[in-house]
Amino acid sequence: MSRKDPETGTQEKTPSTVDPERQPAPRPPVPAPPRADAALTAADGLTDHADELTEIERMPLEERAAALSTIHEELASVLHEAEG
Repeated sequence: MSRKDPETGTQEKTPSTVDPERQPAPRPPVPAPPRADAALTAADGLTDHADELTEIERMPLEERAAALSTIHEELASVLHEAEG
């Protein structure tokens, strides 16, 4: 039900009552994050690109773009494989 406020002329909602017998369903628990050793095992076969990125910093723009594109393609491939 709602009523009209005489001063403003706007509709005002009346507070609804909560039925204590109709409680909302409990939410499912949030899963725990993977253990650190599981993440390290999964990352064991990945290529470390840290040295390449340091070298890319010194390359001319066109070579830099090609090198970054290669790294991007490899990482995207690994991600797609991990997603199934």
